[in-house]
Amino acid sequence: MVDYKSSQKQLDSLLMEHGLQLQLLTYLNVLRQWPNPSALFGAEHLIPAGVFYVNLRGKYEREQNRTAALADIQHARKLAYRHSGRFDTRALPQLDGRPGAQQGDQFNYRLTKSGQVHGNCREALATVDFEALLDSVEANLKKMGQEIFSGVATVSPYRKGSLTACDQCDYHAICRIDPWTHSYRVLRTKEEQ
Repeated sequence: MVDYKSSQKQLDSLLMEHGLQLQLLTYLNVLRQWPNPSALFGAEHLIPAGVFYVNLRGKYEREQNRTAALADIQHARKLAYRHSGRFDTRALPQLDGRPGAQQGDQFNYRLTKSGQVHGNCREALATVDFEALLDSVEANLKKMGQEIFSGVATVSPYRKGSLTACDQCDYHAICRIDPWTHSYRVLRTKEEQ
């Protein structure tokens, strides 16, 4: 699943954990739960592979000089339009068909000498971790639906470091939240809570 954006966008683990960044992963859950996929897709099972944002403007890395910047234009272009997201490592052969590649040029991953995904790669997930991510999104959606159905509709903007939900809101003119006095819901990882 690819979402093309006019600027740089990335999945944020903390926002996903708190149910604030679920759109792309929700689409994968819909496909994962699709009844009788063979009728529409010609496949008995749909196996989600990943979700990605792609910046349509590209993000070119700075080089030391003009010669370095123009040395390999094709490679620089590929890197400028890298996919950013989360994906299942078992789909890596379908995502990157370059034989013997140790590092992604379109997808963010790096392999160790033994061929395993490097431990500090946060976008390439082991199958069990990718499925756990999809399960957590589904659980978050069910929880939200149950809360809405039971009448819970609280206004509870978040704070993540110095960023608040109000910073991105277009409704400042009609909102009754005073950003100077409001106690924001601080986002923390499960380990920090």
